[in-house]
Amino acid sequence: MFKKLLLTAVGACAIAGSAHAGTYFEPLTQPNTNSDLASFNNAPFEIPQNYSQEFIASRKTLNAALGGDPNLTGEVGAFPPSFGNWDMIDFGGVNSEFIFIPHEVQIANDDGGAGVTRYNRDTGEIVILLEGNRSGIADNDPTDGWDHTDDDFTGLDPAVMTPAGTLLTGEEWGFGGGRLFELMNPTDANITGPADADWRWLDSIPSVSHEGLKFDKDGNLYFVDENSSGSIYKFEPKVGNDYSVGSTSVLVVGAGGVDGEVGNGQWVAITDMDNNALTTADPFDYNIRGGRIAADEVGGTGYCRPEDMDVRELPNGKEMLYVAATCANIVYSIELVDADNAIVREFVNSDVTPDLIGNNPVGTGNPSDSTYGLDDPDNVAIDAAGNVFIIEDENPGDIWQAVDDNKDGVAEYVALFASLGKYGSEPTGFIIDPRDPFTWLVAIQHPSAHENNDALWYIRHDVSEGCDYLSAKNQGEYVSCITKAAKDLGINGQIKAALLDVAANAK
Repeated sequence: MFKKLLLTAVGACAIAGSAHAGTYFEPLTQPNTNSDLASFNNAPFEIPQNYSQEFIASRKTLNAALGGDPNLTGEVGAFPPSFGNWDMIDFGGVNSEFIFIPHEVQIANDDGGAGVTRYNRDTGEIVILLEGNRSGIADNDPTDGWDHTDDDFTGLDPAVMTPAGTLLTGEEWGFGGGRLFELMNPTDANITGPADADWRWLDSIPSVSHEGLKFDKDGNLYFVDENSSGSIYKFEPKVGNDYSVGSTSVLVVGAGGVDGEVGNGQWVAITDMDNNALTTADPFDYNIRGGRIAADEVGGTGYCRPEDMDVRELPNGKEMLYVAATCANIVYSIELVDADNAIVREFVNSDVTPDLIGNNPVGTGNPSDSTYGLDDPDNVAIDAAGNVFIIEDENPGDIWQAVDDNKDGVAEYVALFASLGKYGSEPTGFIIDPRDPFTWLVAIQHPSAHENNDALWYIRHDVSEGCDYLSAKNQGEYVSCITKAAKDLGINGQIKAALLDVAANAK
């Protein structure tokens, strides 16, 4: 995700006959190339009609709230100066009041100091849950009395709530060795700082470059190795909701397809159910990304920089895992057939998949001159109705929706939903707000021409105004409210049908 060196609406005639049930907006026709700093401060995204954007928080506002200089000088007691590169966020708490923000860090020479912040969006309370000591030295031995308050971290990418109500974060890059950590009490109101946070090192999870982390309905954890030939892994807990002991497998796809990356696949174990290695290579060697070597030993299929992932249940009860492979410009769908087998397909391929405005294929564009196209897919997010959104690792960074009407794991079209301006930044952490199926949260990461002031923003559809999803007495009442809101806004046809599909499935 983090690079290591670092309202236009379509006319009715253009969209008529091409809008599909999953698309509830009129797609943009070009990326946002606005270079005006004032516009970036106030409205950084180009978004469709009937949408709005709202600022939540930034490094500057958090620094000021902790008594620091709003210009990010980072004096003692303020927001840590290393806490840049806000990345893949998640919600937690009884009312989803907490936003968990992982920090990949952005300081000279990658010398550590990564961490995790908990932000209460209702009260504005800020709590540092984890912070590296900036020694540039990481503990690579989980058996030597590890202490999270006396260690350093780099490249913390995802922050993901588990079915057990705990929080995971892992190291994507840097000297940390590809470790995965679990916070046992993420929503505890008594936490005032890292010393109160109950972290454990999940040495049950092999050492890889972590980014995507997601769970299926059976509680199995899927993760990737964010590498140019990285594999896709599954961890099955020995005891439900306990991720400290279990078996890890890697996806191995048989012959056929594009370089063997698509087709019928199997999950091949590299550890047994008690964390014991089944390979000659040690998957838990935190000095050399041992999980990568173990995967190669059993023929784990390599994907071109797999990054984020998400999972959804299909109408037939099966589950589908979506994985973005950034340097391939492909998002793969992985049908989880059973405990041992999977089918991998190209869900979206920029060189194959068309778009809703008539380009066939949509193409990759050219980031250097801000031309239109889907390039470097990174984040993946799924809404209440199962629609898949794809977020680019680019500048300007775009957010696309993929349309898979027949739910066969291959998208028929993509449509450009939102676009971030040209400020050395990228959108990331795109996630649906649990309080409202028509509100998304998105982070702006490392905006280099904006004083590296990483920030959080809402993008919200106008139909959510006045329709309180959480307070609806029943689903029918909520759908009726959205129906009336769409009528009041003059929204009809397939776009209205798509809005109602989201409302009806938001449960």
